[in-house]
Amino acid sequence: MTLNRTVMISVALGAVASIAIYAMPHDVGGASFLKELIYIIPVWTAYEVSAGGPAMIFALMALESASLPIPSEVILPLSGFLIAQGKMDLVPVFVSSLVGSMVGSLADYYIGYIIGIEAIYKKSWISSKSLMMTTSWFNRYGAWAVTFSRMLAGARTLISFPAGAFKMEIKRFSLYTFVGSALWSGVLIYLGMILGSHWSYVEGVLNNTVVPIGVGFIVALAFYLIFSLIQSK
Repeated sequence: MTLNRTVMISVALGAVASIAIYAMPHDVGGASFLKELIYIIPVWTAYEVSAGGPAMIFALMALESASLPIPSEVILPLSGFLIAQGKMDLVPVFVSSLVGSMVGSLADYYIGYIIGIEAIYKKSWISSKSLMMTTSWFNRYGAWAVTFSRMLAGARTLISFPAGAFKMEIKRFSLYTFVGSALWSGVLIYLGMILGSHWSYVEGVLNNTVVPIGVGFIVALAFYLIFSLIQSK
């Protein structure tokens, strides 16, 4: 079986699974189980963030801004959602996310400052392609790249490395990082608050659209891996 045929069959099977879940009433055992299973991860994450409060948000944002694979695209809207539900307060959430972003960004700045950009390229957890892109932006746009990169997934956490490696003044770096991080945090938290205030509608979209698509993706990926394993033997 060729690669293209394997992909096509896997996608087709995933599509069938999506349609089956979409068409199946929620109170049917199998559909209910699958839908509840997909809810487990976001519900667990929401619980952990709510329980940890601003300190948890600070820690997660600091780690994310230090280039670890923790998505602020999930953390911040979720925090906004919890604000809308009355489980967290806006000001502590915003301040903790901003301070965490600054701490993580400064850590990467000093790593770049101390070891240089070439040494960072050799680190296995850093995407060389993304780092090359952000370095190019920094060389071309200077300090402004530090601000607008903060609002771009894949680049926002890496821009600190070239800023430090090319010895950008720490005060300027902190100012431009503060502005970009404040915009990023504010927008995502606000979006989460909007979702939280319209949760009944969002829940319907999740139940009728996102969950079937998620099931289809999982099924397609599972069959693709199985077919690939069989062909490799």
